[in-house]
Amino acid sequence: MNEIRNSQTFRQHVSRLRSSLSAHSPDSICEFITEHTYLRGKKFSFEGHEYQEEILRDPSRNIVITKSAQIGISEMSARLAVARAVLINGFSTIYTLPSASAAQSFMKTRISPIVDSSPYLRELVSLDVDNSSVKRFGDSYVYLKGCQVDRQAISTPADMTIFDETDNSDQDVMTLFESRIIHSPYKMTVKLSTPTIPGYGISKAFDTSRRKFNFAKCPCCGEWFYPEYYAHVKIPGYAGKLEEITRRDFASPKFKWNDAYLSCPKCGSAVDLRLSKRNWVVENPDDAFFDSGYRVSPFDNPATVTPADLVKASVTFTRPQDFVNQRLGLPMADSETALALEELERAIISEYPGGGFSYVMGLDMGNTCWCTVGAVFPDSSVIIVKVEPIPVHRVVSRVQELVRQFRIRMMVVDRGPLTEAVYQIQQVVRNSFAAVFVQSKGIDLFKVTDREANPDKGVEDMRQVNISKDSVMDLMMSMVRLGQIRKVSDEHDRVWQDHMMDNKRVKAFKNGEMVYTWVKTAGEDHSAMALVYLIVASRILGVAAGSTVRLPLATSFKLTPQKMSNIN
Repeated sequence: MNEIRNSQTFRQHVSRLRSSLSAHSPDSICEFITEHTYLRGKKFSFEGHEYQEEILRDPSRNIVITKSAQIGISEMSARLAVARAVLINGFSTIYTLPSASAAQSFMKTRISPIVDSSPYLRELVSLDVDNSSVKRFGDSYVYLKGCQVDRQAISTPADMTIFDETDNSDQDVMTLFESRIIHSPYKMTVKLSTPTIPGYGISKAFDTSRRKFNFAKCPCCGEWFYPEYYAHVKIPGYAGKLEEITRRDFASPKFKWNDAYLSCPKCGSAVDLRLSKRNWVVENPDDAFFDSGYRVSPFDNPATVTPADLVKASVTFTRPQDFVNQRLGLPMADSETALALEELERAIISEYPGGGFSYVMGLDMGNTCWCTVGAVFPDSSVIIVKVEPIPVHRVVSRVQELVRQFRIRMMVVDRGPLTEAVYQIQQVVRNSFAAVFVQSKGIDLFKVTDREANPDKGVEDMRQVNISKDSVMDLMMSMVRLGQIRKVSDEHDRVWQDHMMDNKRVKAFKNGEMVYTWVKTAGEDHSAMALVYLIVASRILGVAAGSTVRLPLATSFKLTPQKMSNIN
């Protein structure tokens, strides 16, 4: 049998069969899934999960799905990957998850059971290429990959990429995988995830798509509306806010949480989502976005998830954000995720006391460079005295002026992308270090390193400091909240606050483990990065002041070929 499967005749037969099925049609995908895949011993059905069929019939090449947990979207995507491989000859899919172990587990628990339960698929799958990372159907492949930097893994060409658990995946590695479909005639991408914070990952992708929402129709008054938990779920006899429900409420016999229902916003009638008409509505049909986006909520699966289930689940999470993300499928930022505007407003002061401090500077490089000057006190607290945008062509001369004006004792400057400008700054500001963000368990906050220069290879001596960005960002957030970072009010107050709020803390796999990491979202963060460098500068100054040992010259590195002829 194995010889037959691998024969040229058999492959040609499979190819002719695929062609006869009009494989390029989205309708064929749904028909294939219901005809040739099984779930719990029965042929797969979209009944009760009609939203899955809606998504699969979408003809767009790029699909974005932001969803609540345990809604069946990953199961749908696994079947999509198998269906494409069988229906289109020579079609390859890369299916990614945050880690290699998660990818292998997905193959074992999702992909393999789909194949093993189907007599049709068991006949088509190649026994020679069938393991924890790849399945072969004729000349087509389904690869399971972790979003980790593996050059061999990301060298695999593909026709479709499916990114599962987008928000917990390394965003840079995802971009590398996306490049593997450039030369494909299909160029299909599916992104799916429970969201985390606004403006990041799946939330960002959904925001820049044609956004589709599954509306419900009230059977009494005919009102169409999009079901939302906090707006439309009601509990008989309970007049408080759903956000304020605690475990103590469930101990009261008057709290009829089991009778929770979805209420029409117009007439107040109970809406049964299993019986009422549903319709997908495009929020922005006229926007010129390429991606087709779907928001799949728990209300799209009413046979499995009821309003009462959501009420009960709302008190089982330690963080409200986790409930909103996981069970409601909505993005949210909380106090553990980012600084709030109110916290940053409290940091603004009218003036600062004189004496007993040293001035340090942080500089974020770019087309417009952002400088932050701060007064550092013996208790390590910082008062920001100046925030200033500097055109890149003036950065060297302006830095010199600020160093003289404030008698800057220590400075840290962003090494990239303008390394030549950084080198020029270090020639005129001796107490300056070029900053590089690194991921190393051996670095708590920062490490000044020393490496010999090699002039023969065009390498220049540079004083460099390696920084654990996540650790310093954590420190910065804590210092703001403890009142250890304050800012003298000026015309840049709101810009500074916006930049400080743009970075948010999320969970993601880094170097094979789940960690908390800071990510840039939708706006700009230059002043925040300048403050990070300022904090490091203050700590280097502290180390230098408390030691008689000369600080070493830092790592040398090659200058970029970028021309800096306009820098003075």
